[in-house]
Amino acid sequence: MNPLDAPAALQAMVRQTIVKPAMVQLREVFHHPAALLGAMLLGGWVGTLFPRSAPLLAAVSTLYLSLIHMAAFPFVILAVYFGLQRLPQVPGVGKRLVQMALLSLLAMLLCAVVGVVVASVTSAGGGMTAEQNAVLGRLALRSESQFMMAMRGSGDGGSVLWNVGALVPDNLFAVLAYGSLPSVLIGVLCFGAAVAVQPGEASASLNAIFEGVYRALESLVQRFNTMLPVASFVLAAAATATAGVEAIVLLGSFLLAFFVSVLAVSAAAIGIICWRLKKSPWPVLLALRDPITVCLFSPVAVAAVPGFIQGMSARLGFSRGLVELCSPIAPVFIKAGEAMFFAVLAVFIANLYGRALTASEVALICLLSWTAALWSVGITGVKSVILGSFVLATVGLPLEAVLPVFMLVEVLCEGPRNLLSFLISSALIALVADGLYINSEQDSEVWHPSTLKLAFSRKQALFGCVLLALALFTVFCAGVGYGMRKAF
Repeated sequence: MNPLDAPAALQAMVRQTIVKPAMVQLREVFHHPAALLGAMLLGGWVGTLFPRSAPLLAAVSTLYLSLIHMAAFPFVILAVYFGLQRLPQVPGVGKRLVQMALLSLLAMLLCAVVGVVVASVTSAGGGMTAEQNAVLGRLALRSESQFMMAMRGSGDGGSVLWNVGALVPDNLFAVLAYGSLPSVLIGVLCFGAAVAVQPGEASASLNAIFEGVYRALESLVQRFNTMLPVASFVLAAAATATAGVEAIVLLGSFLLAFFVSVLAVSAAAIGIICWRLKKSPWPVLLALRDPITVCLFSPVAVAAVPGFIQGMSARLGFSRGLVELCSPIAPVFIKAGEAMFFAVLAVFIANLYGRALTASEVALICLLSWTAALWSVGITGVKSVILGSFVLATVGLPLEAVLPVFMLVEVLCEGPRNLLSFLISSALIALVADGLYINSEQDSEVWHPSTLKLAFSRKQALFGCVLLALALFTVFCAGVGYGMRKAF
């Protein structure tokens, strides 16, 4: 019998029993951490062989980052909103949130201490020969021109410092248009808290609309994450093509100390979750494998938020209200990775210049790294590295000479820094969520979408398209008029 002559139901059954499992297995293979690591190493090798391809690779990586931000940014907003709607059902929620805030500050300080200890034990920056120092100096001089405007521009020299008043928005729509994630989250917290205190009937329609958008964005982020093997290849190639293998080798001791510190704190966070759940590390790692993988191989921290929400609530059984509220906030406000980065950086520079640090200077470095991490809220990318000069200047260590080289390799530390924020947030949820394991809250995980069918005649569809074009043209004219008014 010709398979093409088989009934449609039989063909559908064949596709469901053979094609779909094969696609799932293929996806599992390509998204395995080993496969992603191989793609990343291959991308780094390609970027080393073809350094002139850096502009093209940077353009492709920027396109991917823009796409994932397009879906993940509104998803994070809605996740925080729904977390606030579920919080009134959590007993003792105020006390638990205060505990999480205080413990997160303590965790950031402990990360700085771990960074100093590991960097001191591994002698990061020490033992470099005169020839290596000369090569490092040449790289710094060659790279300095790329960051001259970012470091010494006259337009926003004071924007690096953290201003509490600037983070609190007075217009939610303005911060949504500007895109500052800390200010947006603070505005959403205020808006969501105001909706949460309303009767359920008053906000039912709004929550139903948001629920559909929330699920659609969750699916969209997961679809963009399927491109992670290609994205990790391109991002690694762009990073190595821009930085060059020389900078990575010369800063190898710094990267080693930082990665070992991240591994130690991550293992401690996983251990806390296992202790709270009374489980072995393996099922916990399996539950969090996907978001950890996304976090390590994607520089966009918010891309891992759906995976952490799913893993911590549906798989490990923690309160979904706490998870939805804290997981999106973690990479924005819990800057544990930045505190560790600044601490390792200070020890590296001290060893590089042969400066022996006293006990009081080590304690001061830990405290200043914690302070600089708090200042880095709202600052992303290479600008956050500049805050390291604040830590080093206080103890009399120069950073400007090698700062351009650190800006080149900063992208290599982005994934581990984001991972620290997520795992520490997950560990804190495990600590404060005593008695909030799998319960009736998890029923909200099941969502049944309703189908709305709209039928238009040809004339109605044409008229609707004309109205949509007029609306878009009106918005465009309003934007041009507002821009001309600002210009004149």
